[in-house]
Amino acid sequence: MQYIKKCKTVINLIRGKRWGAFWDKLPFIKQILSSTNLLPHRSNYKYILIGGHGLGMTAFFYYLEKLGAKPLEIWSYEIVRPFVFYRKFDGMVLDKAPLNSQSAKILKTCTKKVPLYQLIRDPISTIKSNVNVTMFHSISRINNKNDANNMLVDVINNISHLMFYFASTRDLVNHIVCDVTYIKMKDIDDKNMPNTLKAFANRFDYNYSSLNGGGGNESVIKGSIFPRCFPHIFKINDFIFIISTLSRLNGRSRKEMDINSDITEIRTRINKKFFVIDDNIIIKGYEEYPLVLATFNNTLIPENILEQSKNTATQYIDFALKNINKHKELCFDENGIIDFLLTKKEFAKKLAIEIHNQLRYIRQESPESLEEFAHTKRFLDVFGIDINSNKGVL
Repeated sequence: MQYIKKCKTVINLIRGKRWGAFWDKLPFIKQILSSTNLLPHRSNYKYILIGGHGLGMTAFFYYLEKLGAKPLEIWSYEIVRPFVFYRKFDGMVLDKAPLNSQSAKILKTCTKKVPLYQLIRDPISTIKSNVNVTMFHSISRINNKNDANNMLVDVINNISHLMFYFASTRDLVNHIVCDVTYIKMKDIDDKNMPNTLKAFANRFDYNYSSLNGGGGNESVIKGSIFPRCFPHIFKINDFIFIISTLSRLNGRSRKEMDINSDITEIRTRINKKFFVIDDNIIIKGYEEYPLVLATFNNTLIPENILEQSKNTATQYIDFALKNINKHKELCFDENGIIDFLLTKKEFAKKLAIEIHNQLRYIRQESPESLEEFAHTKRFLDVFGIDINSNKGVL
């Protein structure tokens, strides 16, 4: 009976696309897959990019792909992708300080020194982005500020290594770094991204003109909750429809709204050809994210079904906007995070010490960047920690 129950759990994890939890059930297999990278291999990378959640990695990665810079994330959840160094790529991308103890050993097998690009941001702002997104992943279960505060603590306790672990991630590759370029949030906003990409393209002889204007009319700077509501897939009779932003449709993304509330729900990844019905659905207040209505069916769709699809899409958009408004009422700003943390002084002090430690490379190589970390400076000052000093707590 227990065996059947475990099998059902694994099946539900697979159906719900909860690969992280799935791998946690198979630690031995994870170890074997990671170990394939201990075999002799060539150092075929040209640059290294490191970042984390809430640092603009998705947007920067998107443009590097369009540039032809061939970036590749070497992690897959907490394992190093099997035979990753045998793949054809130019950029070794690390988007976390992984918990897999083998990771450092595997990266030590790399020997060629190359330029490093590191995305950085005020750690308190990074925490803000991550907790707000995590709340949206479980929005049906976040009903008051107490729920939100509990989630903030969970995020800091459980996923810090995915966010502001600037030094821990850097330590993994420091032996193969010849020089460092820090990329701040203002360097990859809609205004400054072209200059950042042009400098990158010129250094590595990529063709900047291949961008062809980047993302078209849609902003790809991932920060808004709105695009995370898509793609939404629905069925009318035998016809399947999708309402989505174009980039998330082309990027084969999955809807993120309430993704943690029901692991049995199948969140289909777009993995086959689609046909656009309407390519310019504008929602007031979110004009930078035009939506498209599309279908998987390459057949003539009856007019009454088309009309139903538009009505169903509109109903879903209204539902999404209600959840967005609920999220706006409960989400955090930086001051709210600091004020709550200071009600838990011991917890906050440990966090302050960890953040200060994670800034050590930035203090040495780009101290001017710390001037933009105003929220973290305020937080550290409470505990007598100077953000610019290598000394910790007195």
